[in-house]
Amino acid sequence: MRALMKTARGPGYLELKEISDPNPKKDEVKIEVAAAGICGTDIHIKHNQTFYTPPVVLGHEYAGRVVEVGPEVTEISIGDSVVSPATAYCGKCYQCKTGHMNRCTSEKKRILGTSLANGAFAKYLTVPEYIIHKIPPGVTLEEAALAEPTACVVHAVIDKSPIVPGDVVVVQGPGTMGLLSAQVAKAMGAGKVIITGVSADQWRFDIAKKLGIDMTLDVQVDTDPVKTIRQETDNRGADVVIEASGACIACNQALDFVKVAGHITLLGIRGRPLDVDLDAMAVKELTMSGTWGTLPSSWVTTLRLMASKKVDVAPLITHRIALDQWEEGFALMENQKAIKVLFTEFE
Repeated sequence: MRALMKTARGPGYLELKEISDPNPKKDEVKIEVAAAGICGTDIHIKHNQTFYTPPVVLGHEYAGRVVEVGPEVTEISIGDSVVSPATAYCGKCYQCKTGHMNRCTSEKKRILGTSLANGAFAKYLTVPEYIIHKIPPGVTLEEAALAEPTACVVHAVIDKSPIVPGDVVVVQGPGTMGLLSAQVAKAMGAGKVIITGVSADQWRFDIAKKLGIDMTLDVQVDTDPVKTIRQETDNRGADVVIEASGACIACNQALDFVKVAGHITLLGIRGRPLDVDLDAMAVKELTMSGTWGTLPSSWVTTLRLMASKKVDVAPLITHRIALDQWEEGFALMENQKAIKVLFTEFE
């Protein structure tokens, strides 16, 4: 089969290669990939900006159908439509035993498309049964390919953000994670959700409006965005700010947008040091949470939200391409001309 691989360390080194079809181990299933999304992590791997272990087939946002099962697989059957998180955790280390499987510290930890496990930018992949989730009725395979980023948002917003019904929530950045965060905040009962972005995001703002988001704010056009947020919050500031853009300037704005005794959730990754005046954390008595990956419970909640359409991911799928068009797909993501690009043809 053909696979898009990171073949060596350093910027670049992405190549379509012909490799053998994988065979499932005794506790694994073999999945035929129906759709796989290009993630920011795949872009970072391309540019040597994050950890990875080459050679490795990229891709960890996927959905597909089971075509073969190992002899010890008991709950998953051939023909099942499935998804899974990227990380196969050990279940034995301190972090796993204290409920933080997303931060497993085992050297044997496998991360699909990144380290010690080939990913979904190929026709087939193999995954341990214990991390797999069946796709519920009403969720298409293409939609399910966005379950992984949605589960990351569910962990960040539901598990880590103290949103209560009626809250005003500001989401910084109308990309995949921001548009998902806004929908999850609405599902939690937020009374008003405001998405901020820049002038180039106008087409993303249009999608946000179609998704029922209350307000969009162009921080480049608005001469005083902090004042605007205060006007929308009875001069208090946002109850919760979710930083989903990964832009360094947004972190400083988050401290201005949030109310006294409010909360900031850091979801975006900057990939470099940033200069932030943290005195506001003390003066305003703020709380802040970071987040990484997903927990098993994140997936249960995610698939329920997607099945009920409380979170609608379909409008976020802006491009569907074949695997041999990977350079075009990566360029669309890098140049911010897409929200989510899916590979849907692998032959």
